[in-house]
Amino acid sequence: MTLVIREIRIDKIHPTSRLVCDEESILCLCDDIACCGLREPIIVELVEFRFRIIDGEKRWRACKKLGQKTIRAIIVETG
Repeated sequence: MTLVIREIRIDKIHPTSRLVCDEESILCLCDDIACCGLREPIIVELVEFRFRIIDGEKRWRACKKLGQKTIRAIIVETG
């Protein structure tokens, strides 16, 4: 398995749709990211030319809500 860290366009990333997040926790995370930046990259895998979130969906949602165009991500390449 290979791990690569890079900036990925937020619109190229898709959530797993399994996570239910309350708006308050996303807004708290927005405040933290706006103040201190993204402290930990999300983890994604490449599936058919799109990235699927493995870990960090709340961080992705918060960055998206903040209007960021890219997010730092660890890309897990399997195979």
